[in-house]
Amino acid sequence: MIKSYLDGWQWVKLGDVCEIINGSTPKSTIDEYWNGDIVWITPTDLGQLSTPIIKDSLRKITEKGYKSCNTNIVPKGSIIFSCRAPIGHIGIADVSLCTNQGCKSFVLKENIDQWFLYYYIKESVPELQSLGSGATFKEISKSKLATFPIPLPPIDEQKRIASILNEQMSAVETARKAAEAQLEAINQLPSALLRLAFNGEL
Repeated sequence: MIKSYLDGWQWVKLGDVCEIINGSTPKSTIDEYWNGDIVWITPTDLGQLSTPIIKDSLRKITEKGYKSCNTNIVPKGSIIFSCRAPIGHIGIADVSLCTNQGCKSFVLKENIDQWFLYYYIKESVPELQSLGSGATFKEISKSKLATFPIPLPPIDEQKRIASILNEQMSAVETARKAAEAQLEAINQLPSALLRLAFNGEL
């Protein structure tokens, strides 16, 4: 299903612009499956990212661990999305990697820019969370992700929008760090004043 949007834009399904890949977990009781060199991402890893870029994981698996389960290696540039516990953590793979079942990987096709899709998915997290189902914890299925609608401008426009967003987000991050540094200085001020007072330097 595709319908008109802005000039040259279309609405498409997420599954039209990427292949959605499931993850899996090797048996935790088998030591030879763990502490290898294959990056293995979980929602916890995504939740601890300080930038959108994924370079490493808290735990890695071995080749035997990888072959023992139904996880899949996805290429650099793939978008990794936590589909449960919680729904909504997101990052972009800077290395080839695989995931556990709490994540879905979006392997992009040629007509979609990774940063454009990253920002749109990130902005759509509340809507995606509302699509989750499950008694114990909410989870969004592969089929619901595949049919989730996204706007698709021409690739040059995608790259232009993504470039502007990257620039603006970088400025926001710089401002945030400056504000945190100022707040830390403010929080330390009472203790500094007390030290001056009791050293006779106030």
